[in-house]
Amino acid sequence: MKNYAYIDVGSNSVRLLLNGKKRITNTQLAEKLVPGGALLPEAVARTAEAVKSFRRFALDNGAEEVFVFATEAVRSAKNGDVFRAALAADGVELDVLSPQLEAKIGFDGAYYGKGEFQAVLDVGGASSELAVGNDKGLVYSHSLPLGAVRIKDYSLDRKTVEKLVNERVCEYGKVPPFSEMVTIGGTTSSLVAVRDGIEPYDPEKIHLKKITYDEMEKTVSRILATPVEKRAEIKGMHPQKILILPAGILLVMGIMRYLSLEEITVSENDNLEGYKRLKENL
Repeated sequence: MKNYAYIDVGSNSVRLLLNGKKRITNTQLAEKLVPGGALLPEAVARTAEAVKSFRRFALDNGAEEVFVFATEAVRSAKNGDVFRAALAADGVELDVLSPQLEAKIGFDGAYYGKGEFQAVLDVGGASSELAVGNDKGLVYSHSLPLGAVRIKDYSLDRKTVEKLVNERVCEYGKVPPFSEMVTIGGTTSSLVAVRDGIEPYDPEKIHLKKITYDEMEKTVSRILATPVEKRAEIKGMHPQKILILPAGILLVMGIMRYLSLEEITVSENDNLEGYKRLKENL
């Protein structure tokens, strides 16, 4: 079997999957990006450099080919072609996923049920995909163009954010019944790290951990009560997520209220595993 590597260009971070291990760097490609707006030149530059750096690393460490895919930030930006061109200049072909395919690969990567219907929620920087299905496929999916970076750029005030979230989550419409909601993405994995004081970050201590709505409330309240300049001192807090994390948590909490959920499961398996599966099945 050939040794492939996969790079996910997200709205907040760039991640590499190589030989079963992941690397991540935060670049905030979606910084100050509104739907239909333009990617900032500096965001394009730092994200393109991160992709190229990961690609060189993968090739230098045995990868025969590197697949690169992007999601909402590139998909919704009016100058997404500029980012694509920045990568093409270095020989990198970019696969920009549709909302439907993004939801599918997130589900395929995280689903671990044995036939029962599960929901998979992927909270990213610019969008949040919710999918419901089982091992036979999806019965529902919807991409909400709202994520942690977009919320952070909109407002840092809790009441303002909660009002926005409560208005927007209704766009998910009627969601089919499911046994459990599994979440993927940096928001909920970082949330568990802060709740449990996990430092340095250890995926094995995060994977398939459960967290309740009440525990989220306590954690986000603690973060918001801490002065911004001191939040990096919170055990488990990534210094680049001191503003983004509470925004993402408030979004997840709003989705849980909408779906009447008291608990979620956090998965470290996500759209990278799902995209890998997609390519292997072609």
